Formats: sequence, C-alpha cells, structure tokens
Amino acid sequence: MGLFSFKKKEPQIIGLTLSGGGMRGIAHIAVLKALEEYNLKPQIISGTSAGSIIGAFYSFGKSPDEMMEIVRETSFFSRSALKLSKNGIFSSNFILKLFKDYLPEDNFSILKIPMYVTATEMTHGIVDFFSEGELFAPLLASSSVPFILPPVRMGDKIYVDGGVLDNLPIEPIIDKCDFLIASHVNSISYDELKKMSLMKEFDRILHLAIAKSVYSKVKHCDIFLDPPKMTKFSLFNKKYMDEMFQQVYEYTCLELEEKGYRKD
Repeated sequence: MGLFSFKKKEPQIIGLTLSGGGMRGIAHIAVLKALEEYNLKPQIISGTSAGSIIGAFYSFGKSPDEMMEIVRETSFFSRSALKLSKNGIFSSNFILKLFKDYLPEDNFSILKIPMYVTATEMTHGIVDFFSEGELFAPLLASSSVPFILPPVRMGDKIYVDGGVLDNLPIEPIIDKCDFLIASHVNSISYDELKKMSLMKEFDRILHLAIAKSVYSKVKHCDIFLDPPKMTKFSLFNKKYMDEMFQQVYEYTCLELEEKGYRKD
C-alpha cells in the first residue's frame, strides 16, 4: 500500500493534478481509468509536462481506452519521429502533430473539463498557468524538457517544461475544488544503484532535485497517488507501457479500496 493514507471523504467537486514524467505519463491514463470505475471522475484538472497532455486529451473527451490506443499508434521518441534541433536534442514537431491529429482546434474552448497547463517562464524563473486561448503552444511549452526538446516562445516570453519548477501543480485548482486527487508518476527507487546510462543519470538527478517540492504538497491532497519504483520505466521509451499501465491501475484500485471507495 502507499505511504500516505487518508480518511474517506465524500467529494462534491473533484480536482485532479497530474505530474510530469515523460512516457511515464501513460500511468496517468491508468489512474483515470481507475478513478472512473470508482466514481471519482474529475471536474477540474491541472497538469504539467506529460500530465498536461494527458489532462488535455481527457478534458477534450478521450476515454482512457482511447488514449491508450493513441499511445500505441503514435511514435514518440523514436528515430523516425525525431530530428535534431539547435535548441534541443530533438524537434517537438512530433508532439505538435499529435495535437493536430486528435484535437480539432487550437483553443482551450474545445475542452469539456476546465484544464490548467503549467509551464516554466525562463527569464524570470516563475511558473505560469494557462487555461484559455490557444492550447497547443502551452502544451508544447509544458512538455519541453530542457536540453531534450526546444523551449517555446509565446509573445515575448520563453517557456520550458513546467515540471522544472512545479511538477505537481495543485495551485491553480486547489481553491476551485473541495476534493483534490494528485497523481505523481516519478517515485524514486532507493535500491542500490547499478551502472547508469547518461539518460538514466539525467532522469535521477532531475527527479531528486524536484522531489522535495512535490512531497511538500501531499498534505494538501485528499488522495495522493504515488505508485512505487516508477523510475524503472523509461522517460522516453514506451516499450513496457502495458506493464506500467497494469501496475499503476492495480495500485490505484488498491489505494482507493483502502480508503473506503468501491467500484460502481
């Protein structure tokens, strides 16, 4: 079971915050599937990086099953989908194509559930939240992992991944709901370290740096979902996506059962 437990509370307005996590964001789809089955469907959502993309697709009306099918059909961090960029290892065109293929309009107005997208403004080192106007640029900015994907310019500001400064963005919705659920998909394993690739070192350093900020927010959540040892799954590879989905789905169901919730 999870480290954090809470007394069952009957929600009126459910808010959901989705962390970043690269391809681990697939785990949020498993969380959404479980929440629906336990009659805990969110009415307002915030997200950063991968969490903002999953949140936007769900807010638009894509079901968890439909989102999993989209993930299966889409090439993400593959050689065929990526091209070198002067501001990042890869171009973000493949992410933009995903939005254009599955979202009918570049505007927050298409979303059926209120959604807040988090991005880090580089010049002043602050977090901005987007909830209206154009949709694709904030989503791109929110998921622009530094050095991996290029920054995104919006007006006179330059943005990168929202997770740099806020990887669990509860702030824009905490006062707009009376029951807050947070899904964090970057729990760190403290098992003995083995030889790591450069990308695994990057992953570990990044999430060690932001972990304190994330866990400081647990006290504000009615349910905090933190599936264990998620860093065994790659940030940039969906090879084990089905294993991850099943693991997180089962974890979420068990956590909800422990807190007194039952499937309809």
